[in-house]
Amino acid sequence: MRATAALLFLLFVASEARAEARISNLQVAVDGAQVEATVALEGAFDRRLAERLESGLPTSILYRFELHKDRKRWYDRRLREATLEAVAMYDAVERQYNVHYKLDGKLVESKTVHDRAALEQAMTHIGDMPIFSLEGLPRGWRLVVKVRAELGSRTILAIIPSTIATDWADSKKFRSP
Repeated sequence: MRATAALLFLLFVASEARAEARISNLQVAVDGAQVEATVALEGAFDRRLAERLESGLPTSILYRFELHKDRKRWYDRRLREATLEAVAMYDAVERQYNVHYKLDGKLVESKTVHDRAALEQAMTHIGDMPIFSLEGLPRGWRLVVKVRAELGSRTILAIIPSTIATDWADSKKFRSP
């Protein structure tokens, strides 16, 4: 009985692995049939992330986006999902950071920055990125975009893997054109 209670407690602790970071500004704009998102992530650069960057290892922040149909008094229905990955690598010879943005695994943009402040800005402030297409959706549906950031993983008690992630943030509701 005690072993079962201890195991349930460990699973509860593992499921509650939250990041200190948070999504502070999620704005959505509809441009024709495209949904563009602007996201700001605060508090993402901690000691662990800085050490990983300085070692030269590719370091990424995953932004998980979901498009939901907004329903009053019932569960939202997920219509589409997308993953935006901001990957940074430090080039010690050139003393610069290369930042690549991949939407669902496809490269959409690359940047080169030369200092740590510019790197933090490039990885945590995503502006006007086309995330979803609204083609095929009926006109006038009330929609909402949800996003969360995943900053990596860790293990609890050296055996239980968990993902370090922010809470989900919701955009303002909007209508499909």
